[in-house]
Order: sequence, then C-alpha cells, then structure tokens
Amino acid sequence: MNTISIRKISIPDEVLRCLSPQLAHRAKSLPLTCYDEMLTVAISSEADPLEVVDALENETNYTVQCVVADDTNDLIMALKRYYPVQTQEDQNSATALFDILLNRALQLRASDIHIVPEEAGGNILMRIDGAIRFDRKLDSNILTELTAVIKIAASIDIAEKRAPLDGSITTVLNGENIDLRVATIPTIHGEHITLRLLTQDHGEELEQIDSLGMSDVHRKMFLQALSDPNGIILLSGPTGSGKTTTLYAALRRLRQSTAKHIVSIEDPVEKPVDGVTQIKVDENSERLTFNKALRSVLRHDPDIIMIGEIRDSESGDIAVKSALTGHLVLSTLHTNSAAGVLTRLVNIGIAPFLVASTLRLAIAQRLVRVPCPHCVTYRRPSSAECMEFGWDSEDDALKVPCAVGCSFCGKKGYAGRIGLYEMISIDNELRKMILKNADEREFEQYVFEQKKHPSLRADGAAKILAGKTTIEEVRNVTTDNF
Repeated sequence: MNTISIRKISIPDEVLRCLSPQLAHRAKSLPLTCYDEMLTVAISSEADPLEVVDALENETNYTVQCVVADDTNDLIMALKRYYPVQTQEDQNSATALFDILLNRALQLRASDIHIVPEEAGGNILMRIDGAIRFDRKLDSNILTELTAVIKIAASIDIAEKRAPLDGSITTVLNGENIDLRVATIPTIHGEHITLRLLTQDHGEELEQIDSLGMSDVHRKMFLQALSDPNGIILLSGPTGSGKTTTLYAALRRLRQSTAKHIVSIEDPVEKPVDGVTQIKVDENSERLTFNKALRSVLRHDPDIIMIGEIRDSESGDIAVKSALTGHLVLSTLHTNSAAGVLTRLVNIGIAPFLVASTLRLAIAQRLVRVPCPHCVTYRRPSSAECMEFGWDSEDDALKVPCAVGCSFCGKKGYAGRIGLYEMISIDNELRKMILKNADEREFEQYVFEQKKHPSLRADGAAKILAGKTTIEEVRNVTTDNF
C-alpha cells in the first residue's frame, strides 16, 4: 500500500467536507483527495484498510481507497487540526475564532496571519510560502472582540489603540506548542494585527543546514566559513528571504559541532535555541539597545556572536573589532547581492582594510517555492528560456517543472520553499580589490565570471533543471539583479 507524508500536504476545505468530524475521528481517517466519487483517505499503519473502507463506504456515498501515513503521530495531529473537537463553548466567540485561525494557519503551513480592518468589518489574510492569501471576512463586532482577545493573550495594553505595540503569545493547541509574535499598528479603520508563527513542532529539524537547499558548492563554502575561529559571515537579502532561518541553522550547527560559548543579540528573539545565550534588545528603550548589548557581550567571554542586523557604522565597527579580537561574528546586512555586502560595509564607514581583514563570507539569498510533487508536470523549455538561463537548447533531455495545483497542495501548485544562494568567499585577490575600492560589478566579474562560482540566477537555473522550483519563481526573485 502507498505511503504519504501528512506533514507535507495542505488539504482544501471541499475535500475535508467529504467526511464529518465525528466520522473522521471515529475511523481515524484523513481525507486527501476526492475525484469522481473516489475518496482517498490516509490511515495509520496499525489500522485495517478493509475495516476503514467498509466503515466509510457504509456511511458515505463514496468509493474509498486508503494510503498509509508514514508517521502515525502526524496523522493524529492532522486530524486534530483539520477537525477540531467541538466543545460547549460558543463557536462564534472570539476566543474560539482565535483557535480556529491558528488551526487554519497550521493546516496551510502559513508563516503569518494578518487581521486587516476595513470600513465595515475586516479580512483575515495568511501568508503561505511567501504569498498572501485571503482566508475569510469578519464583521465589525467579532473583529473588535478578536482584537481584544489577541491583545490580552499577548500582554498588550488593550486601551492603547493609537500607537504600534508588540507582544508575544505562547500557547498549546491540540497538544502542539505554538509561539506567536504579535504586532499591532493603528490604521484609519482600526488596528491591523500581524501574528507571526515563530515555532512549531518539528521546527528544529527544518532548520538544519542540509534542509536549506544549498548546492554542494555553497554548502562547502558555508561550512568552511563556520569552521573559521574568527571573522565575519554576513547574509543579505530583502525581508522574507530566509536570512534568519539560515542564521539559526548556522547556530544549531555550531552548537552541535563545537564546545563554544555562543551569544546572540536579536530584536526580537525569533526562536529559542538550546545552548545559545539569546539577548532581546529594545530599541525603544535606552537601557538595552543593540549597540549597548553588543559592547557588553564582549565582556562575557563569547566565542561566537550572532547579531540580528548590522544597522549602522557603530554596530558595524563593534562587529569588526569583535572579529579582530578572535570572535566569529554572524549577522545580516540589507543589500541586494553578495557583492553589495562588500561595498555596503565601506559605505557605512568601515575602513576598507578592516573589511578586507575580517570578512570571511558574503551571502545573498532568496526563497522560491517548490512545485508540489503530487501534481507537477514537465515540459521542454523554449529557445528563449534556454538563452535566458544559459541552457543548451540542443539538449533533448532538458525538462523544466510546471506548477499545476491539486488537493495535496491546496490548489496552489507549490508545497514549501527552498533557498537560492550566491556566496563570495574572501580570498587574497578580493582583499586587494576591497583595498582598491572596487565596485560591485568588478567583484561580480571576478567571482562569477572568472572563478565560475554560481550566482543567484545560476543557482536558480540549476534548481529548475533539478525540478526543485520553476522558471516563474526564479524570475520573480532574481529579475532585479540582472
């Protein structure tokens, strides 16, 4: 019998409605697809398929077939998410609605929930694999109650409605630990609330370097830089490009492979990491700013320092001095490319000789969606596409994936995301170029043309041919760079 990973699918509402909550729980069966009166359900490896088929066919009008969930615990958790147990509580209450929204976000693997007020009522939006998706509309009364419920749970002042506020929620839903970062901001129609799902069960295993999608070349460069006893590793990219995930994966690797004192300075602390001293700074208070925390940390004997972001010349100067005094420093910088990291450090006031002597690795990254393995199709690329991505148009074996959409991916055509990377490892030639104040184009010509290291676009082209993403996704995230 076929097996399936429940954790990697997103089931649309029309399929869920094929079974009542009571029947799904009683039969311990999760509906996956429904085509032409054929219902496919997932069952545990311990269940008897014949008994499940008999039970479901006797109580529904469908012909039923079974597949086995590869993890029984995942199946049990999915049943709780998709079919929450009804309680005596009024299901129209704001508290119940909050639980429903969290369940929904977990079902769809959403990273953010947006509660957006409008002139009359408001909308619930969810960000799934980087794309915003409308979920439902709320009337004014329930929206007001939901806002109060969330602010109370996040320990936010419910009376303050005219200033941006931040908080956090840690809760357990259906036996699963959920951490949320809450941010509110006043708008002309009320408070816009954004909930970011920071941690879920299985989160740590998804933040390993091997799970980031780096090519063998990039993975080798990254691990080599992490093995250096001192220096600076900088990641760049726009908001939502996966920089924090890469940093956390690096911290987990360093925690496992070295007996080092690791300290992180973050605003806010996105996720707790065992074995790392994590410091939350507050830029709205003079008591613990980024730069004060960074200066103080150096007196606590760290071996490795992770700084959430190099924001100005002061934080950059402290990071450089930390690297010069024997520390390995990991941080982020807002630039569009890896070459931009080299010039940006000089632009914010770091002396070129300090950049040349401390920088070990500059990384630029983006996130692209992965085609759903259950519905992906393949086609030959056109001649124009071959020219665009540097493929051999005479190669008859060339195939590129196309996103379609099915019940397993919630009709989106994609399931999950993977990183695109370009890396610049600083060698003696690059140090000479930094000292000569070379521009970004000169750095790129040396690294990507002379040394033949893969750029973002080249990494994307390779991942397209490997079936890991689509042409459209790579175009979306690399057009501005070429």
